[in-house]
This record gives sequence, structure tokens and C-alpha cells, in this order.
Amino acid sequence: MENEVFNWNRFWRYLKSDFNSFISRFGISLLVMSTMAVTTDAFNGLFSFFITGNWIGMTAPLRFILFVVFGIIVMFTAPAKLYGYLTDRKEGSAFLMLPASRLEKFVSMVLITGVVVPFIFGVIYLGLDIMVCMVDSTCGKSMFNLMFYTDINSIFGGIAAEMAAEMNEWNQYMTNMTSVFTPFLYLDDIFNTMMLFLLGALIFKTSKTGKTLGCLILLGLSLEMVLSPIVAFTFIDKYKVFAESGMPDMTVEMFNQTFPMISWMGRHLALVDTVSDTFMNCLVLFLIWLRFSRMKH
Repeated sequence: MENEVFNWNRFWRYLKSDFNSFISRFGISLLVMSTMAVTTDAFNGLFSFFITGNWIGMTAPLRFILFVVFGIIVMFTAPAKLYGYLTDRKEGSAFLMLPASRLEKFVSMVLITGVVVPFIFGVIYLGLDIMVCMVDSTCGKSMFNLMFYTDINSIFGGIAAEMAAEMNEWNQYMTNMTSVFTPFLYLDDIFNTMMLFLLGALIFKTSKTGKTLGCLILLGLSLEMVLSPIVAFTFIDKYKVFAESGMPDMTVEMFNQTFPMISWMGRHLALVDTVSDTFMNCLVLFLIWLRFSRMKH
């Protein structure tokens, strides 16, 4: 008897169909965004050639900024383009009638949006950037080389050395802070962003991306208004102790004893970020499933 909840063969057939739908709905837009590595460098080179007579490629920091900008555009717009039609009565009803279980459709939706789209964008964009840097020597190193083969301490070496000379005992915190610059640490953040906008695409009927962004901004401001007084009242007594004692020079030992939680988080930034992002991803996935499983039109 065929499993009505999840069948691998049926899921694989549906995933291929969903991937083809992704190509037809968002393939051209994704390709345009992914090829900006070539487009922007060519535009910058032509502009400099007409102004100065010399071809000057776009520098790595500027190329990286554009990579982030176009990546954000993809993350914000892809979910609504791919699955925003599910809130439409006609198209949404037709989608729900497709020969696959809701769980299979949900898993495919998450994989296409949170994994396939950012993976294709990253591979094409970084791959073309490597090719551009091979052809155009004025560009310097490729972004892939800078992100995965450059020691972050060498980039901030001068600043770190100066700070280390003044605060030698705080080196453990300075060393731990460099761990947050690991590119792989942000994969779950990318996935979380895609899932948040997918949730918005399933909730709102119109202006899905704008309304989702607006809700996230309002939610962030609300949390800040609620949590800021709590944090302030939590540490105000400890600040008073330091103020009454003449504000002695803070040492690592004093900091660890006075603010044990902040101290632990400062020494485990990567772990804190991973755990918090995992919790948020699980929460958002649950909300997406809750919304998707109750869609009836």
C-alpha cells in the first residue's frame, strides 16, 4: 500500500516538477542577478576607460558589497515569486490538487526556496567572479578567494595588534570575535531569511515582500522596546556598584564575575549564533507548515 504521507518515488517526481516550475517562474530573474559579477565589472571598466583612457576593474570590496546587495534582493523576492500564487484561489486550489502529499509539497518548497535558490545564485555569481578576475587582472583577488582562503586576522591585523597592545588580557575575546567572520556561519542566516519571506508569501495576498519586510521591521522594533528595559534593569544594580566604587579599571576576571552570561556568550559567539539561528529556523518552519497545512481556499 502506498504511503499517503511521504513516498520517496512520488516525492522525487514532484521535486523535479517543482524545480521546473522554479525555473519558469524565477529562472530568468535569478540568472540576471547571478550574472551581475560580469555586468558590473564591464560597466566599471568601460566607464573608467572613457574617463581616464585606462581599463580599471572593480575592486574586491565593492564587488563583495554588490554581491551582498543582489543576494539580498534574491532572498527577499524569490519566495513570493515562487510560491506567492498559493494564496490565489484558482492557482492555489490547483496546487493543492497535485498528486503529492502536503508533507512532500512542504519539503520540496523548503528545499527549493531555502537551498536550491541560494546555492545556484552563489555558485553562478562566485564562479563568474572567478572568471572575471582571471580575465581582468585589475580586479585583484576573487571574492571566493577572499572569503575562503584569506585569514581574517590578516585583514584586521593592524587593528587587532593595536588593541592587543593596550588590552593584552582581553585577547581571548578578540580572538573569538574573528570566528563570526566564517562564511559558513551565515548559511543558516540565509536559510532563515528565505523562510521568513516564504512565510510572508503564504500569509499575505498582495504586496507580499513589502508587507513581510514591514512586519519584520515592526517586530524588531517591538522586541527592542520590550527587551531594552529588561536588560537595563537587570544590569543597573551592577553598574551602580562600579559607580559607587569609583569605576575601577575593568579586568577580565572582574568582567567574568560581574557579567557571567555576557562573558560566556563573548567566548562562544559562534555557538550562540548557531543555536539561536537553529531555534529560529525550527520556529519559522513550524509556522510555515502550520500555515500551509491549513490552506483550503
